[in-house]
Amino acid sequence: MPAPTPGPGFTAVDLRPLSAGEGTSAYRVNDAGVIVGESGSRPVRWDRDGRPTPLPVLDGHSGGRATDVNAAGVVVGALYTGEFLRPVCWGPDGRVHDLELPAGMVCGTASRVNDRGSVLGNAMRPGYRWRALRWEPDGEAVELDTLPGAGDTQGQDMNGLDEVVGSAKDGAGARTAVCWTSSGKIAKLPPPRRATACGITDSGAILGDGVVWDRDGGTTLLTGEPEFTAGQVVRISRHGVAIGWGVTPGRHGTCARWDRAGRPTVLPPLPFDVTSTCFDIADAGTVVGESAGRGTVRPVHWDADATPTPLPSPRGLTAIVAQHINGTGDLIIGYGICPDSSTYRGIAWHRS
Repeated sequence: MPAPTPGPGFTAVDLRPLSAGEGTSAYRVNDAGVIVGESGSRPVRWDRDGRPTPLPVLDGHSGGRATDVNAAGVVVGALYTGEFLRPVCWGPDGRVHDLELPAGMVCGTASRVNDRGSVLGNAMRPGYRWRALRWEPDGEAVELDTLPGAGDTQGQDMNGLDEVVGSAKDGAGARTAVCWTSSGKIAKLPPPRRATACGITDSGAILGDGVVWDRDGGTTLLTGEPEFTAGQVVRISRHGVAIGWGVTPGRHGTCARWDRAGRPTVLPPLPFDVTSTCFDIADAGTVVGESAGRGTVRPVHWDADATPTPLPSPRGLTAIVAQHINGTGDLIIGYGICPDSSTYRGIAWHRS
């Protein structure tokens, strides 16, 4: 086994494949250090040392991917069956269970599982008509309401109270940001209107494109002037701190962290780089992403003081980007490239 490579504050570990030469991708990590994703086209989970364990697939399926894991070790994802996907979950014991689709739906995915064991996903009817679903811990499927006109819906995130946010089309085909109660009732989010909502906390703070809505309908705009023009927002922490990125007056990309009052802090690139991009935030505010220069891209994290710190590469790999961090902030996952095989490989960084 390749020895982990120490770096400033973190140690890098190669997330090894199930079979030599396969690429690996890590999609989520929980606070216990369980990492899930895929190796080649097979669902897998890794321990803290990067050792892979295959997750079983149902008969008749060629493979799949694992997309989320909760505190108890329940894993969700999807299996491949021809051109379609089938939503599934794996218990802490590793056994695979089918997530039943409502009548008339031909395929679906499972994207989130909360600590109650409720699962968020989306399913498709013929004609590529999508519907947001939530499965109860006992596996019962709940179809989340549509807007009048019965247009498509898509769920993007779910909190620990089974509240869901995402988007829905009205009868005219216009898409708007919506939220669903734990019972599946739908509501449009108030002005300023956005096309989708991408995150929700247990306190009811909802993240949209350039705005945070609170449970009472109040809004906080996320702006960056004069330092940058706000663009994409991507994540909101348990404490209501949002992250995203924008463009500086010099036309360079920069990422930012907004506090609960909407005040931005620029998260700059590493010295001699020109752009920064962020993807996830821990409960205490540590942000992870990438820093890019002329022909280089490096994984980076920013702690409370917003100073960028590079993350190291495991032996034999070139690290590229950090994509997710667990709630405690002590484990980051991302990927790099293996120069010997030109395959992408998942990487985990453990805080030293």
